[in-house]
Amino acid sequence: MKIISTILALFLSTVVSASTPLSKLVVFGDSLSDNGNLYEYMKRQLPVSPPYYEGRFTNGPAWVEILMESYYQNDSKDHLFDYAFGGAGIMEDDPDDSFFTLSREINTYLLANNDKADPNAMFVVWIGSNNYLAIPEPSEMEKVIQEVNYGILKDLNRLVSKGAKHILVVNIPDLGNIPIAREFNAVEELSYLSKQHNLVLEQNVFDLKNKYPEVQWLYYDINIIFDDMRLFPAKYGFNNVTDTCYEQAAQSLSKRNYVLKMVSTIKANNLLGNNACDGYLFFDPVHPSAPAHVLMAKTTKELFDRNGVNFE
Repeated sequence: MKIISTILALFLSTVVSASTPLSKLVVFGDSLSDNGNLYEYMKRQLPVSPPYYEGRFTNGPAWVEILMESYYQNDSKDHLFDYAFGGAGIMEDDPDDSFFTLSREINTYLLANNDKADPNAMFVVWIGSNNYLAIPEPSEMEKVIQEVNYGILKDLNRLVSKGAKHILVVNIPDLGNIPIAREFNAVEELSYLSKQHNLVLEQNVFDLKNKYPEVQWLYYDINIIFDDMRLFPAKYGFNNVTDTCYEQAAQSLSKRNYVLKMVSTIKANNLLGNNACDGYLFFDPVHPSAPAHVLMAKTTKELFDRNGVNFE
């Protein structure tokens, strides 16, 4: 499936290319990139598998796994270092150790690597959605947007200070278009939060490129990809881009760990029928389906190819 050139033109290019082949993909983020970390942490109790695929928050492998398999068909797991946890977000000075954060994920990586970031690795940072799913009060929205982006910016600076030379930053899709937004009449609020988050994030990446010209900065506009899938579903093999293929009991949007509470309600017998997920963009009220993960991996590789990123 070919992605039209107009979409690719919206990816920010970088003036720095990978001078030597990279050897690792190091991933920090939330359930959209989690390849089973929370599942193992929860003693294989959450998310329930099946229906979730082997602890992923979808019905197939995560996009980062698919991406690395395109480079390493036989030993992709040896080159993927995934620290993403379902439910993770941005939070400073959080006393609750059960709440995973970007800072803690990076701490774990640095602890395992002598407090250094591998200069021959591509680091992926994709996080923020969980902070916005809490739907802050209108008077707090701007504050939350700034706090989330400040947290991301601080940790991006930290990665550079530890030696990172290749960093991919991913924005968030329009959360107003996910099924849960309509269920709770939060379309307008979530769309606003997503848009403003992405504007600040993009500016921060632009500033980082100027501050650290020796670092290869890539910005993946996942929002434009999801918008295209939603507007032109047939082009991508989808016939339903608004609903989820699972029945799910409504859970109030809460200030913390909404995603984890939501997935705990989905059981194998909630499936609406055989092959019910065929043609669906969304697997559950928050997470994209396996075909969407395949597309994310494909467009990321195209972004890498355009910017001279290779893996040995």
